[in-house]
Formats: sequence, structure tokens, C-alpha cells
Amino acid sequence: MSTFSERLYKLRKEKKLARDALGTKIGVSKTAIKNWEDGENMPKVEHVQALAKFFGVSFDWLATGGQNAKLVEPIRQKLDIDILKELKDKIAAIENRKVAHSEALEPSNALSINNPVPVVEWVAAGSWSHANAVMVYDAFDYLPRPFNFPENGFALKVRGVSMMPKFEPGDYIYVDPNYGFLELKNGDLVVVREGENDEATFKQLIIGDTAEDMYLKPLNPDWHEQKMVPKSEWELVGKVVGKWVAF
Repeated sequence: MSTFSERLYKLRKEKKLARDALGTKIGVSKTAIKNWEDGENMPKVEHVQALAKFFGVSFDWLATGGQNAKLVEPIRQKLDIDILKELKDKIAAIENRKVAHSEALEPSNALSINNPVPVVEWVAAGSWSHANAVMVYDAFDYLPRPFNFPENGFALKVRGVSMMPKFEPGDYIYVDPNYGFLELKNGDLVVVREGENDEATFKQLIIGDTAEDMYLKPLNPDWHEQKMVPKSEWELVGKVVGKWVAF
């Protein structure tokens, strides 16, 4: 399978464009294009979207090499347009809705399809750091971005039944990686990993009187382990600040 750098270089050459010309088309410098083609770094999500749109290829193929390259297939194109229109209509309805006392809906309760939130694997979440930029090769899907959600935020797909009934398998959670342990409150929902474990876990944080009293708790009352105490040092991946349910 080709790399992102190779796919971008091939597309640019097919269009017979110089690097500065391509950069002008999507609003970046020719140095940025060179760095992407040389594999020095990866572009932000919005730049990959702009490149895919300009070249007429799918975002998924350009970013990861997966699925079909072209978007011009009539059925696929119609589906993309219909889904996008439906999502835009839903977002517009939320943004235009009024609360009971006739004031505008708070921006934090609305969604935007611009600059979507990457959905990453749990292993990637375990190694995530708030200092790292979101890179497209960590993501396998994207969700609408809530207003006021941080640029380096990400989403995870819920696995297992330990957080039912509030979070079911297949639901998505929005994770803000900018919190520190001292900013958390008793009962907050968090994603953490333990010691050298590469995978993260999603649980409710219970804070006692001392650090030794702190533990993780599943929301499912029937889960076999109701008090999860780490055997080594915890690492906070982020605080769960929202949920997305796909129907």
C-alpha cells in the first residue's frame, strides 16, 4: 500500500502542478507541500479534506489508502451528498432552536461538521498526549465537532458493557485531553491507562479522602469488578465531556 506522501506526489504530478501552485489552491506554503511529500510531517485534517476535494478523491483513500479512491461514482457521490445534507439540516435545527425562556441555544450544545473530530483506536488513545497534534493516520473515522471542543480533542468508540446503561457498545465518547488529575471532580468520567499498559480504559472516577482512596468504577451495577484499583501508576488520557450515538 502506498503512503500518504506517495499518493499526494502522484496526484500533484498527474495535475502537472508545481508545489507553490498546489499550496495556493489550498492555502498553504510550497514548503508545507514539500514536507508532506517528503514525509517530514502530516497535514492537519482540514488540509487533507481540502486536498481530497481539489483532486476529486475520497478523504479516506488520500489519508489512509483505504477504500475507493474516486468520489465520482454516482451512487457513492449521491450517498455522500445525502448524508452531508441530512447532517447539515440536523445541525441547523439545533443551532436555530430556542430554549424555553426564548434565549438562543448555548453554542456549547451545538455541533459543527467543519474540522471534524477524529475517532482513534484505544491503543492510540492510551498513548495520546495533550501536547500532540491530531494526526490523520491515528484516526479511522470522524464525528461532528461540538463547539468549544479543543483542537486536540478526540473520540473513542465504546467497547464492552461495563459502562451500561448510560454508554452502550457502539456509542462514541468525546475526550478532552487537556485536564490534569487535580482538575477532576468526584464522579467525573475519565479515560486512563495504567503503567506500561498500551490500552486505555473508560470508567467513572471516585475520589476519596486520600490518594489511596481513589479508584475507578463501572456504571454497570452488574459488572463483576465494582472497584478498580491500579496495581501501578495511573496516566490520565482525558476527561469524557460528551457522547455521540450513531443510529
